[in-house]
Amino acid sequence: MSPLHIIVRAVFAYVFVMILTRLSGHRTVRRADVPSFVVALIIGDMFDDLFWGEVAASQFVVGVGTLFLVDVWTRSALAGAGVRAWRRQR
Repeated sequence: MSPLHIIVRAVFAYVFVMILTRLSGHRTVRRADVPSFVVALIIGDMFDDLFWGEVAASQFVVGVGTLFLVDVWTRSALAGAGVRAWRRQR
């Protein structure tokens, strides 16, 4: 695989993940919880697979998109459960 091809794939992956990160509400890693850290590690491994051409870009998009959706869904579900529990205590 040519260096230019790797660079194009890396830039594509970076832009795609940055867009999803902004849409998901994550602004910083400083306050990340354990599940978000695990998702970040998995996405990092997926970056590697995309860079070296082990997977197609479409597989990368589906995989990373699914991880982001599951992460956002679980955080919102847990936040909703926390709010409901707080309201019951009042």
